[in-house]
Amino acid sequence: MSPRLKFAFWATVMGQIILLLAFIAVKENTLRSGTSILLKTTPIDPRSVLQGDFAILDYEIAELPDYVRPVRQGESFYVELGEGPEGVWQAFVYLREKPDSDAVFIKGAVNSRGRLGFGIDIFFVPEGTGHIIERSRDVKALVVVSSSGSAVLEDLIVDGFPFDPRRPPDALERQKQIPPPPPEGVDLPPGRFRPLSGRDGLVGVDEFQVEVVGLELEFRHDVMFALPNEMILVTFDNSSSVLPHNLVIVRLGSKDAVAADGITAGPTNDWVPPGDTRVIANTRLVGPGETGEMRFMAPQPGLYQFVCTFPGHNSTMFGDFIVLDESEGVVPQRKP
Repeated sequence: MSPRLKFAFWATVMGQIILLLAFIAVKENTLRSGTSILLKTTPIDPRSVLQGDFAILDYEIAELPDYVRPVRQGESFYVELGEGPEGVWQAFVYLREKPDSDAVFIKGAVNSRGRLGFGIDIFFVPEGTGHIIERSRDVKALVVVSSSGSAVLEDLIVDGFPFDPRRPPDALERQKQIPPPPPEGVDLPPGRFRPLSGRDGLVGVDEFQVEVVGLELEFRHDVMFALPNEMILVTFDNSSSVLPHNLVIVRLGSKDAVAADGITAGPTNDWVPPGDTRVIANTRLVGPGETGEMRFMAPQPGLYQFVCTFPGHNSTMFGDFIVLDESEGVVPQRKP
């Protein structure tokens, strides 16, 4: 290969690497500084031979109103959004120019079907699990939008829970069937605890013991229940003989961003960004074979997550922290 061809080859490679790094940087910046919103979706579940299963998402806000038609393919629109019932964000107005106000908005372009595409229409899932989304009754997308209107798809909320291929399809119904706590002084026989998750989930109220699965990067329990404004005690048992771990309660959809910022915070801060408003509570970094604790007041009803933010662990070591709403009659069963 001549020197000129070598130069052209490496210039092309470096250009692609720079573009990839720029794309990653933009995405990470959006995740860290953008606004998290929930959008209603209508999923379709096709199959990609090369990349496994994925869901194609069609958003309710993608439907253009009559007052902006006719439109042409590729034309850009800015959709001003506002939070509606059940925390789902809805379209307030469709504009051809970028809004001057501080309102939250998302930028889209007209696709071949005459609807808006936002660049967040594909959600990849593990091989063979796409049917979970296809069969669900309620799918919402957790999206982070930047101040310029660009969007990043963070997660899917499937039938009220963050998408998890391990979760059984009747998880929501099983949550509703959890019986109320027994009267004072009444002991329940062993085996009355019905876990929500597909593994060895934990049903509790105010005291939890969370364990690590030996040398695997997994928590033994992948769900915790709590009631709002109750003092929570979590005992974290790191049964690994090699790796340190921590346990961090975070706001829904922020686990990966918190873990990324934890790398910057470093080991002196237990790999947790100090003073981060996304963090509800956290243990110290617990060494192999050690036990740690944390006490905190349960937040308001809603979905939260727990995660290990030690570098590289957040992709598999996480679960759901669910604060139930007593007013709806959904309360967890207490341990005897």
